[in-house]
Amino acid sequence: MEVELSGFGGFEGVELLQKLHLFTRLTFEETSRLGGLIEYLDLPAESVVIEENALGNALYIIAKGEVRVTRDADGDGTHGATEEVGRLHEGELFGEMSLIDDLLTSARVTTVTACRLLKMPRDKFERLLASDDKLAVKVYRSFCRTLSDRLRRTTAMLVR
Repeated sequence: MEVELSGFGGFEGVELLQKLHLFTRLTFEETSRLGGLIEYLDLPAESVVIEENALGNALYIIAKGEVRVTRDADGDGTHGATEEVGRLHEGELFGEMSLIDDLLTSARVTTVTACRLLKMPRDKFERLLASDDKLAVKVYRSFCRTLSDRLRRTTAMLVR
């Protein structure tokens, strides 16, 4: 006999957040506070999650499924000709830069399979960090570390 437990959906989000490089240095309590911001999205295959050249408004974490990251190859804005720049799977995140800057998104993200996404909206994220300076410093330092790591990897690739 299989027993289904209810009320643990929020824990799924906290557990996933703690596994992300971006939030590994947060305490369980801090991660739980961020987890309280999460909205769950269940999307069918071929759903556009983020449109290229749009104002981003959330960080997304893939709880289940796969997404494709593409760019408009000919720059005409129609996505008639696209270039795939990557695929992301369970446990990976995207859209995190929209939490800290006001620039337009650099790619389109589309579900390849049916997906369960955890969405952390920017407005809720900003309100939480505005109310807790200590948490804000830890989160922004983590963003800086992540960006620094990416910059080092990119520089190493360019040097080769």
